[in-house]
Amino acid sequence: MSKDTVTAVRQDGLRYQSKVGGSPFLGSGHTRSCFKCGKHRAPASLQSIRLLGRNEVVCKPSCKTLP
Repeated sequence: MSKDTVTAVRQDGLRYQSKVGGSPFLGSGHTRSCFKCGKHRAPASLQSIRLLGRNEVVCKPSCKTLP
């Protein structure tokens, strides 16, 4: 998901990096992260469970079965 960086040398000899603009989240942008694995998924592939006294969203079947 990370984009390529371009490295250039300035006139004073210092090297800097510039990244291509944009968001790493492709598609409609409606994603949420799983509380257990941290991966961003569409809300349709997440379920809400009561965990540590709060409602958290986790991957629907399980974190291990989804790619």
